[in-house]
Amino acid sequence: MKYAVFDAHCDTALELWSRGETFETCTTAVDLLAADYPAYGQFFAICPLSLGRGSEACGEILSNVYGHFLKLLRQPGSPAALIRDHDAFARTWEAGKCAAFLSLEGAEGIGCDPGRLEDLHAMGVRMVNLTWNENNALAGCAVKDGGGLTAQGREFVCQAQRLGILLDVSHLSERAFWDLMDLAEEPVVASHSNSAALCPHRRNLTDAQFRAICETGGFVGINFYTPFLAPSGKADLDTVRCHMDHFLSLGGFGHVALGGDLDGCDALPVGLSGLAGYAALADHLEQAGFSETYIQEIYSNTIKRVVKSCIM
Repeated sequence: MKYAVFDAHCDTALELWSRGETFETCTTAVDLLAADYPAYGQFFAICPLSLGRGSEACGEILSNVYGHFLKLLRQPGSPAALIRDHDAFARTWEAGKCAAFLSLEGAEGIGCDPGRLEDLHAMGVRMVNLTWNENNALAGCAVKDGGGLTAQGREFVCQAQRLGILLDVSHLSERAFWDLMDLAEEPVVASHSNSAALCPHRRNLTDAQFRAICETGGFVGINFYTPFLAPSGKADLDTVRCHMDHFLSLGGFGHVALGGDLDGCDALPVGLSGLAGYAALADHLEQAGFSETYIQEIYSNTIKRVVKSCIM
């Protein structure tokens, strides 16, 4: 494929650990050895709470997933490298290896403690979502109509911004979203969310929320999970295009990106399966009249710009 790819969200690191797999033996949707792009960047999310073992186990799960993923990245001939600074990003991107960034999905992994964000940053984590699908000590989540930011949540937001950790609002309640926006001094992102105007799911964003993200200089990564794409739960490549098109129609050029949620969802659009699906989607966008400039902006340039300006 002729387009570089930079995706804001996958759950592959967690899946590799939970399945006991390596890059060579993986059965995950994101198979880095099969990635065939001119350049590739990927945020690998770690969501300890998603394993259903309770908040008490989240710290241990985070440590185990991180350790397993780091071991794989350090193997000779690894197809990816963990990125912590500009130089490593430039070298890895130019070499055609996967530039791997880490994100934490749900702050239970560090006990919702703002004081532990420095440790998280030292690990290489450069994006954090305060919640997953449970309300916690920081904020309410989207799927449970949770409340806004707590005092601890406000402290967490300010500390993350000070350290250069991107704030991800994809799982926040709408009240918490607007509370966070009141504190935003850096770009805010929704790593894997879609348009509520096209699919009114609580995990999706209203037009007002999208515009607010744009005003911060952030981006929204389009999620491929079909219940977030269409009320019927049935979607194809054109459904994905429609969500991109809607956000672009709101003045979103430079703020629409990829956030496929691969390895974190069990229902993908027809024609979009694994990393090969990005090429199929690009072909569909070209046929629908998207220019190469627009496609490359969505496929990598938008996230590259935010990453280079904010978090390294």
